[in-house]
Amino acid sequence: MKTTVADLCVAMNEIAPVRFAEEWDNPGLLVGDTNAPVKKIMLALDLMPEVAQQAVDAKVDMIITHHPLYFKLPKTLAMTDIKMYSIYELIKHNIAAYAAHTNLDAAKGGVNDVLAKKLGLTNVRTVEEEGREQGIPRFGTLKEPMQLEEFALKVKKVLHCDGVAYTDGGQPVHKVVVVGGGGVSYLNKALEEGADTLVTADVKFHPAQDALNLGMNLIDAGHQTSESPVLDYLEAVIAKWAAENKRKIEIVRAEEEQILHHV
Repeated sequence: MKTTVADLCVAMNEIAPVRFAEEWDNPGLLVGDTNAPVKKIMLALDLMPEVAQQAVDAKVDMIITHHPLYFKLPKTLAMTDIKMYSIYELIKHNIAAYAAHTNLDAAKGGVNDVLAKKLGLTNVRTVEEEGREQGIPRFGTLKEPMQLEEFALKVKKVLHCDGVAYTDGGQPVHKVVVVGGGGVSYLNKALEEGADTLVTADVKFHPAQDALNLGMNLIDAGHQTSESPVLDYLEAVIAKWAAENKRKIEIVRAEEEQILHHV
C-alpha cells in the first residue's frame, strides 16, 4: 500500500498529538508535499546541515526530528542563514520534514517516559500541569534510595554522557522528577510533587542556587543526551505502525554530532 507524507503526519499525531505542544512551539509538517510518497524515513534529534545532507545522500523521502528547524518562522524565504539553505536542499530533493517537540515531551511513551525508564524509575506518572491536557514532567521512584553522587554516575552511564553536573540538596535520591531537555523551570513543581531530585538539562548558576536553598538535588544530564533516547522509541513505534498497516517503510538514523563536550 502506498504511504504518503500525509499518512505519516496522521501517524505521528497519534504518537505525539500536536495539541499537547506548548503555544510557543512549532511542531508538525514544516516542509513537504502531503501527497508525496514515502518509502524511506530518517530520524534525528535536530535538522542540522549535516543531517539534511545525510538525508539527501541516503535518498530519504522524509525526515522526522524532535526539534523544529525554526521555532519562529522567518519573514523571508531568502537564503540568509544555514537553516534556510537546508530547507532549500530538502525542497530540491523532495524531502519532507516533520517535527514532534514539546508534544513528544508530553506524550505517553515519549521523551520523559523513555528517560524515566532509562533511569530505572518505577511507579512513573505524569505530573499534571494547570491548563494543559497532558503534562510534560514525569515523577517516579527508585526501588531503593541512592546517594546523589552514585545516582549522578548512573545518569552519566545510562545516557552515555561525557559528564553531568549536579547540585547537592543534602538528601538521598529516591523520588525523582525528570524533564528531558531544558526543564529547570519545573524545579518548584518537582518540590510540590514531593520529589527530592530533578533530572533535566541546561541548568544555570542561579537556578542551581535555588535548588540548593530548597534542599533539592538537581542533575544536569545534558540537553542532547537526555532527549536522544526517544529516537529508539520513535523508530519502534513507527515500525510497528508500518507493520500493522502493511506499509513498506525503511527507517534509518542520522549520525548526529555531539554539540557540547566536557573536558
